Amino acid sequence: MLAVLGLGAAGVALSGCGIRLEDDAPRVPLVPTREPVPGEAFLIGLWLGSQDLSAQASALGGPGTGLPARLALLHRAQAEVLRTLLRSEGVPDSVVDDARERHTSTPSTTSSPSAASPTSGATPGRSSTGAPTSPSRSTLAAAEAATLSPESFAALKALDAKAVVTPAAALAQRAAAATLLGKLPAWPTQEDVPADLAAAALEATRAAVYGFEVVAAQSAGAQRAQATATLATLRARVARLEQPAGDKAPPASLGYPLPFPVTTPGAAKRLALHVLEGLRASQAAATGRAARDATGLAATVQWLAEAEGLCHRWGMALQPFPGLE
Repeated sequence: MLAVLGLGAAGVALSGCGIRLEDDAPRVPLVPTREPVPGEAFLIGLWLGSQDLSAQASALGGPGTGLPARLALLHRAQAEVLRTLLRSEGVPDSVVDDARERHTSTPSTTSSPSAASPTSGATPGRSSTGAPTSPSRSTLAAAEAATLSPESFAALKALDAKAVVTPAAALAQRAAAATLLGKLPAWPTQEDVPADLAAAALEATRAAVYGFEVVAAQSAGAQRAQATATLATLRARVARLEQPAGDKAPPASLGYPLPFPVTTPGAAKRLALHVLEGLRASQAAATGRAARDATGLAATVQWLAEAEGLCHRWGMALQPFPGLE
């Protein structure tokens, strides 16, 4: 199991005449109006939020190696990828540009941040009146966590399976960032998580537990203490997953093959990184299997965020889209 852990003709005529079908274009007889793609507003809001978060993190200043500076770069990379995703999903540039213009010129009127819409709700980095918030780690943490709402996961559910993985990973990154900045996201309960998703996550986590038992056994001092703390986190996840997995939970294995001999602290550190990289990738892949299920998507995003947090504790670089690189 450690190996699994990484261990048409009318359209042509219209196009040829240069007719552009905008969302707000007047209806013309026999000329079809454009219908938004599934999840379009959510994706645009996620893209706009990435730009806001990058600006807010940059405003905190500090050393280039500090967490805010690294988050600013991550969100900038997110914005670039999400902009490409919007194009690949067929969202016209004019629609995206219009949303950005309204976003920067129209104050928000609500106090419930959400990435589900680019034109309603407060935006990360802005107050409920639309004015920029004073930069601080706490306001950045709150902004990172703001999009992890039931509305966001319901909007994520609207995306096709092939398109859901990238924005799901972006949400996981924001959850991990909020946690690292000192704000724990308010996750929904996992009692109704689909059993097959929970069973797959359970097996992946059991394998990670075994790997870290080896890491702890072959480590000493601070590294052993860190491995023990990671083990506690992973074992707690196993306990949480057993109930939703139910009868689909595979029998617990007595052991898993190691990717290489582990007999020294140095090899133990390599194994820790190897296991965590695999766990992060497996949880990212799980978001695609959870497509069309808001509860499953929320759970898999949480598991991915937790894996990203563990990777960071072991000195691994944070990723703009955890598990997809």
